Amino acid sequence: MGITAYVLFLLAGVGFGFAAPLKWRWLPLLFPLVLGIFALMKYGLDASVLIRLIVALIITAAGILVGSVIDARSGEGSENPRYA
Repeated sequence: MGITAYVLFLLAGVGFGFAAPLKWRWLPLLFPLVLGIFALMKYGLDASVLIRLIVALIITAAGILVGSVIDARSGEGSENPRYA
């Protein structure tokens, strides 16, 4: 079982969470959802497909939240400069 897809979903979530405007931030959740729908159409209703879809959605949402936190923290630093 490969981990590459989950790493890509996490990176997409972090990237969109950090760089995208607020209304576009949750767009990466469509990527695993569309792939999961195609897998369900191809293999039928299977527990392994559903579990992988749920895990991919959770990982993508976690990436979006991490990217949002990074974006919020980087915005705080620019408002209050630190002097040496």
